[in-house]
This record gives sequence, C-alpha cells and structure tokens, in this order.
Amino acid sequence: MTMTIANAAARIARNLPEAEQSLDAALLASTRLMESMLLARQAEGLAVYTGQSALLRLARTQRTLLTGQSDMLRVHRELLGIGREVKAIDDEDGTCPSEAVRDASVETLRLSA
Repeated sequence: MTMTIANAAARIARNLPEAEQSLDAALLASTRLMESMLLARQAEGLAVYTGQSALLRLARTQRTLLTGQSDMLRVHRELLGIGREVKAIDDEDGTCPSEAVRDASVETLRLSA
C-alpha cells in the first residue's frame, strides 16, 4: 500500500501527540502507584524498608519513562525538520517543542546520570 507524503504527514500528526501523551499517562499512573505503595506502608505501620526494592524499581521505571519523553521530543523535532524539508508541513501553530525544551531535556538527563 502506497501513501502520499500529505497523507503520511497527516497520519504522523495524529499519531505523534497520542504517543507523547501516553508517556505522560504512564508517568502519572506510576506516580499514583508509588503514592499508594507509600501510603499503604504507613497505614499499616510496616517497617520503613518494607517494599523498598519495589519502590526502587518503580523509581527506575519512572526515570526510564522520563528518558523516553526526552527521546520523543527529539523524534518530534526531527519529524518537524523532515516535514519542512519535503514541504509537507510547517509549524505555524507552534505546537512543536522548542529548542529550549529540547536543551532542557538534555540537561536534565545529564544531571540525573
């Protein structure tokens, strides 16, 4: 099945925000899970180390999701460049991440390493 550049650009424009938002949703869900885990530990008066390894793994998962978000911003910027190059799109509405956002993501990753 062949697809025109215009059709491909429209499809990517629909799919990209969904992919970006799914990473936010995963982060929110994992944050709610962590809160529930900590509240359960406090509510039952369990030792502070109970479930610590699970909390550490969850925190590692959250860091991975944040790294994935930064990569997704890079994908978005690269697709924007390709779209402009092939004259399929422009970013008149300003919905694409700015260079400042990308640079902040890189700095955040550098600090967390």
